[in-house]
Amino acid sequence: MKHLLTVGDVMTTEVVMVAEDTSYKAVVATLAHHRISAVPVRSAFGGVAGIVSETDLMHKEEFQRRRLYPWLRSRGRSKAEALTAAQLMTRPAVTVDSSCTLDRAARLMADRDITRLIVVDGDEPVGIVTRSDLLSAFLSPDHEVLARVRRAVVDRGLWDDPFAVEVTVLEGVVTLAGQVENRSMVALAERYARDVDGVVSVSNNLTWAFDDTAAAPGTTGLHH
Repeated sequence: MKHLLTVGDVMTTEVVMVAEDTSYKAVVATLAHHRISAVPVRSAFGGVAGIVSETDLMHKEEFQRRRLYPWLRSRGRSKAEALTAAQLMTRPAVTVDSSCTLDRAARLMADRDITRLIVVDGDEPVGIVTRSDLLSAFLSPDHEVLARVRRAVVDRGLWDDPFAVEVTVLEGVVTLAGQVENRSMVALAERYARDVDGVVSVSNNLTWAFDDTAAAPGTTGLHH
């Protein structure tokens, strides 16, 4: 049973694209018209050739100042002189499929120092996911987060009686209470709850009947 959100759940499905030969001015107009900050570039052979962002476009302004003030250095001279999307774009575009989980997408953005990913089905773009889209998981109402946590923990088979553990959620903070059979289940329950999208933090108040982590076998009793 699914309990992790994927980029397919949060992505923008309207994908605005430009051709490789689209002019600089037309790219700027496309961003302004659709109120977006970047646009994928469609390859002449199909699929995505790259992506043009506002950062790529701003190099021209930077270079204009460099021409007025020669002592200023330009870090993107080639893009500043670009006339088409193909010359402007950053390549290759970083893509994922719609089944990519939000945590993996977040790590990929951080590793590549980018703010968006193109979601593809094969070579065909089907969506765009941004950092703000990933944060949307934390906008889920508490009852949705509660349902995800219950599914996540029960699906993992941590205990035979799902009613032995009480799960509550307030403002994204999950509280686990009740008693499980083994001490090892306490840490597992918390880990699985933390892995659920939309969980801000976990307060673990679980107790256990048997300490299966103790060095000396046979240790029993109620602990916290």
